[in-house]
Amino acid sequence: MSNGLPFGKGSILGKELGGQAPVSPGTKEKIPAYVAPDVMNRLRNTVVAMQRIDDEDAEVPVSLSAYVEAAVLERIRRDEREYNGGKPFPQRRQKNLKTGPPVTK
Repeated sequence: MSNGLPFGKGSILGKELGGQAPVSPGTKEKIPAYVAPDVMNRLRNTVVAMQRIDDEDAEVPVSLSAYVEAAVLERIRRDEREYNGGKPFPQRRQKNLKTGPPVTK
């Protein structure tokens, strides 16, 4: 667990694989993304297969969510390095984001 990501000897299948319970999502957000059914099937197969690896040095995903989050973060960091000098991209404008002092009449 050297990278601080939620990887370890865990399981999305819980009792079936004999691992620990998945990490609770806490304050995480669900992402609105769609993938082709064959990609989703490969993703699930990969996570379950990785959870069965018996190697203390392997960074095994605790859950499908942990695997996806790590993959997305890796891609974000790559794109920031390649396209933005290694810095996070600027905050985008959000419709419901309140900025500045409130308007008074």
